[in-house]
Amino acid sequence: MNSVREIGEANSPRHPVQGKFLGSALVIAVIMFLGFSRNYYLRHWLGTRNLSLAAYLHGLIMTMWVLLFLTQTFLISRHRLACHRVLGTAGAGLAIVVVIFGCYTILADIARQSPGADLMVQWETFVAFDGISLLVFGGLVATALYLRKRPEIHRRLMLVAMIALLPPAFGRLVANVTHQHVELAALFLMFVSVLLFSAFDALRHGRLHPAFLWGGAAVLISNVLTYRAQVG
Repeated sequence: MNSVREIGEANSPRHPVQGKFLGSALVIAVIMFLGFSRNYYLRHWLGTRNLSLAAYLHGLIMTMWVLLFLTQTFLISRHRLACHRVLGTAGAGLAIVVVIFGCYTILADIARQSPGADLMVQWETFVAFDGISLLVFGGLVATALYLRKRPEIHRRLMLVAMIALLPPAFGRLVANVTHQHVELAALFLMFVSVLLFSAFDALRHGRLHPAFLWGGAAVLISNVLTYRAQVG
């Protein structure tokens, strides 16, 4: 648990920890926007295919979550702890919606693309469609909320949870450039992301925080499983 001194430093004006996490949140938001710009955010201008209602709602829910995450990190940087806690309660409900509706969207795609598939095929396809990453996201958020009174763990787990949502955005970014080895490139970018965020945090604090170690390991393992399901 943080010492009184560490908590005081983390909540002091202009503390680098707060700026670092706000900057990290902005980087993740930009990656997600760029990844889904052609197929979602800018599709009316780029002339891409129409979306199903489920896909549109899924994108809307995910956008709400990203905006909530940005708002929460901004509130912490401005020491608006009361507002942060109120939004955190609503955020817990939104996180549940993200996981449930995300799983529904994946299962609906599986039913449409592989009607009558057995349970093993459905599970492998669920994994290939980043279903494991979505479940890891939910587990990280749930753990972060449980440990919300330990801010040094809470904020890192929330950041790692956001990183867990990046594979679809990375896949689309790569596909915009080349259609060869998209899955491998997305996996490589996930490894780079986890390592860079972890290294940056470790350099700031002189050690690798366990939240990054275990959370990052869970994210990378889920992405290796996803890659194997995609190319298997």
